[in-house]
Amino acid sequence: MRGAGLSSFTVLGAGIVGVCSALALQREGHGVTLVDRDEPGKGCSFGNAGILHAGGVLPLGRPGILGKVPGMLLDPEGALVIRPRHLPRLAPWFAKMLAASRPGAVEQASRALAPLALGARGAYGPLLLEAGAENIVRPRGELYAYRTQRGFDAEERDMVVRKRFGVPVETLDAGALRDLEPALSPEYRYGHYQPASAYVSSPYRLVQALAQLFVRNGGKVLRQDVRQASELVYENLVICAGAFSRAFAAAFGADVPLQTWRGYHIMVAPDSVKLNGLVVDGDMHFAVTPMEEGIRVAGLVEFASLEAPPNYARADLFLKLARRLIPSFPRSAESRWMGHRPGTPDSVPVIGRSPAARNVFFNFGHGTLGLTFGAISGQILADVVAGRRGAIDATPYRAERFLPSSRR
Repeated sequence: MRGAGLSSFTVLGAGIVGVCSALALQREGHGVTLVDRDEPGKGCSFGNAGILHAGGVLPLGRPGILGKVPGMLLDPEGALVIRPRHLPRLAPWFAKMLAASRPGAVEQASRALAPLALGARGAYGPLLLEAGAENIVRPRGELYAYRTQRGFDAEERDMVVRKRFGVPVETLDAGALRDLEPALSPEYRYGHYQPASAYVSSPYRLVQALAQLFVRNGGKVLRQDVRQASELVYENLVICAGAFSRAFAAAFGADVPLQTWRGYHIMVAPDSVKLNGLVVDGDMHFAVTPMEEGIRVAGLVEFASLEAPPNYARADLFLKLARRLIPSFPRSAESRWMGHRPGTPDSVPVIGRSPAARNVFFNFGHGTLGLTFGAISGQILADVVAGRRGAIDATPYRAERFLPSSRR
């Protein structure tokens, strides 16, 4: 194999992060091949809530998370649940997340996440323009609705942090909330609005449009079910395999503690609910998004394993929750879906060069924000490959942060 200074790259994984990474490298003049067992956008990128989340500056693990663990184990209808039989395997990862939940570590993670979240929409702009896909992005921001004062107060603390990092947030009373979204139940009396966020009308079509741009510009897409990197012939390799990246990264000197944050969605007919835009239930942290294919309800987090079968009771829960939020919501779903979101203990993605192989690079671990961070993390990757300091310092995203201090 030749060094990374030459211009042939293989990107493993054709989700939104892999496609954006391939485009960023292609724009640098490199020859790039995308490899995935499925067509672009058919993995976890297919089923997300479609949010470009400008407020994504807070990690999942924060002070007080330890006290919530019993509820995660015992309440099957919680926003975060742990399937108890998988707890022994999950325990080492949770121990690392608890360590990352201390105030100083949370502040450090937020400082790493903030430039990604705040720059996310702008990073997509040139790609969407060249792809002729600007209309996929809908500019209305995130509307958070709360049924309880307790839920509003808890999120208000997070909103204060978001504002400190430069995320615009508006507080809404019941009247303003219903002016923006008349379909909401009158039980929801409190609101926040994040105008810098947006949503996409079809996450799958977005990935497909960008993949088609990649091919038009000379890129290659290869369908191959790769289980080990040794099955590939490459000069330079970029691992963007989402929740399946851990084993690939470990082969190149980085045992990244990556865990699947399993997420679900349901779809109902597009004309079954009248919505003006995206709505997030701030108490339960799920989103209702009007899309081209229908109305999607997505979110919640389930900790199990990559091998565990889907627990579609989690998807069916959306029907009850969505009817509480929007009384006119249908009583049955047209389809259900589960996907694996790749989460690190500190919620910060891994972007950079392998510590053990100079021609191997990483871009994975984006948690629930793969769509949000796709384009901007591709830009950071291209800066790392070029050996230059870009607009965002890549140091906080290096895989070495998970190595023992003696090996860094």
